[in-house]
Amino acid sequence: MLHRLLPLFLFSSMAFANGAAPLPNGISIDPSAELDKQITQTVRVYRFPLGAVVKINRDVRIDKEQQLSGQLTRTTWEMPKSFDPHELLQVLRDQVITQKGEILFECDGRDCGTSNIWANDLFNNADLYGRDDYQRYFAAKLDDQYLAAYAVRRGNRRVYLHLDQITEAEQAVPWLVLLEERGWVKLPNIEEPTLKLLADHLQQNLSPIRLVGHQQGSDQGIAEQESMRLVEQVKAYLDRAGVATGQLEVHGIGALAPSVLGADQSAVVVIAK
Repeated sequence: MLHRLLPLFLFSSMAFANGAAPLPNGISIDPSAELDKQITQTVRVYRFPLGAVVKINRDVRIDKEQQLSGQLTRTTWEMPKSFDPHELLQVLRDQVITQKGEILFECDGRDCGTSNIWANDLFNNADLYGRDDYQRYFAAKLDDQYLAAYAVRRGNRRVYLHLDQITEAEQAVPWLVLLEERGWVKLPNIEEPTLKLLADHLQQNLSPIRLVGHQQGSDQGIAEQESMRLVEQVKAYLDRAGVATGQLEVHGIGALAPSVLGADQSAVVVIAK
């Protein structure tokens, strides 16, 4: 089947079948596909699955996922019954790779979880509810879009192909907004992406900054040492990033922090004078 599908998928078209919304460059589908459903909308929270799915007490759990927001184009086609869902996704996957896209996750058959969850909870299309052993999924990044592709064969032998295209919107970083609005914020973590955003912000804002470390613990002396070590680590990164040394003060206060900060075992608070 694959050798017959390949020329069809490489059909030189930049649009979906039957006048649907455009596909990414270099991606095309067989012209015999029939459009089943399509929507285009702005989404604030899109669950981009990067792992198998399971439902526990009506709560959909995904081994790994990414939260996206932006414009979503969601399309489902019914394919001829002679098409195989595994091969459908393989050809689409090959096209993504050819266009220098990155496959972020893929699964096949029962390793994906239950088809009912993919159909009704994630893609909101009951037509995609099929046999668990005849489903395939992959997640990919291609140019400025995230792609979630799914194919399945139903018990009545109908075959469906589904594609979510998400163009992520550039959003303001919530904790940076809080810093600008009220003059202080608790950093969400001290990982490099967060510290890079902080460094970029401080290089544009030359106000003096206090870095205050908080460490939960019953021994205040140890807690102060740990909290100072934490903020010194942040300061060292900011120094390397080119933030003016004289702009920064560091303080480790151990467990002596306002209750509004919560009972985190460790946190960094940035306070702007």
